[in-house]
Amino acid sequence: MKKTVLALLSLALLLALAACGAPAPVPAEPTPAAEQDAPTETPAPAPEESVTEEPEMALRFSTTMLDGTAADESLLKEHRLTMINFFEPWCLPCVRELPDLEALYEAYRDEGFQILGVFSTEEGTVQIVEQSGLQYPVLRYTEAFDPFQTGYVPTTVFVDEHGAVVGESVIGGHSYAEWEKIVKGLLG
Repeated sequence: MKKTVLALLSLALLLALAACGAPAPVPAEPTPAAEQDAPTETPAPAPEESVTEEPEMALRFSTTMLDGTAADESLLKEHRLTMINFFEPWCLPCVRELPDLEALYEAYRDEGFQILGVFSTEEGTVQIVEQSGLQYPVLRYTEAFDPFQTGYVPTTVFVDEHGAVVGESVIGGHSYAEWEKIVKGLLG
């Protein structure tokens, strides 16, 4: 009986350390109709013009960075691969992996790779970001990120320069070596 109880407690601790359950994200305030993107008409090109259409962005978002600067999907366009890491300052596995994520960002940013950190809990985030020395963009959560939610943090997804998901979502904190293996595979 004692062995069974000990085994169950060990399993519960292991699961708790692998990923933190996340509270439901706070819904963003509705954007007034005047601020919403209005459809625009693009004039048809003259018959002799050659048109190269840029693919539609699969992920569209509008939010602010931790410092208040506006941010949107244009952050993705100049990077072959973007790692979107959903974290919270109260989540120990999230906080533990931040220095490794910063090192990964520094090592691969010249190869078309970037990281976007995304949080929804304001309290403590600035301190955690500063303590971790993060130089990559850290964004406030917006409902555009809802499709990526798993109910756990950290959760990480990868997208290409058009915002299309590449690879699999990853739940839980990982080491530099584990992240590097995934990133190298996705960068090709």
